[in-house]
Amino acid sequence: FGSRVAAALSKAWPLSGQCYRSPMRNRGPGKWREWRWGSTVVPLFPKEGPDPVPDPLNPLASKALSEIAHQTITKLTAKGCQAKLTDSIAEFVKEPDSPGGRIHENRLRDLFKEIAEQNLSPEECEEIFPSPVAPDPPSKAGSRRPSKAGGSRKASKDAGAAEG
Repeated sequence: FGSRVAAALSKAWPLSGQCYRSPMRNRGPGKWREWRWGSTVVPLFPKEGPDPVPDPLNPLASKALSEIAHQTITKLTAKGCQAKLTDSIAEFVKEPDSPGGRIHENRLRDLFKEIAEQNLSPEECEEIFPSPVAPDPPSKAGSRRPSKAGGSRKASKDAGAAEG
């Protein structure tokens, strides 16, 4: 059996003994991203440019899509609402952002948030989707006092010079 397979392979790939490379793909998009969960596949637009620096005031921006998805799926499964998520994602994929069927990642994040808000308690939603932190209000110019009073230091120098 083994020799027949080797003979068939040598006819199909004459360079099988050497390092053989298939030709590069010459049609279709060069980049492809997708989010997968079981048999569900959501085609996503590729990220453009370098990864953005996470905003320290928005903790949700620093969470990866896979982390948000995992936390949402785990909590919905514990509540028995996984079927609602599956149905929502199936309907969501039917309305792509482009003719090629791709969807923006932010829309998928918003879908997870919407389903979580409908089926989970506010505390559980806050755990998955933390609220942005309000920045400290800027201080007004001139509201700070100097740390040392200028007059007291000169007074002590003058007193020391008068004694000596």
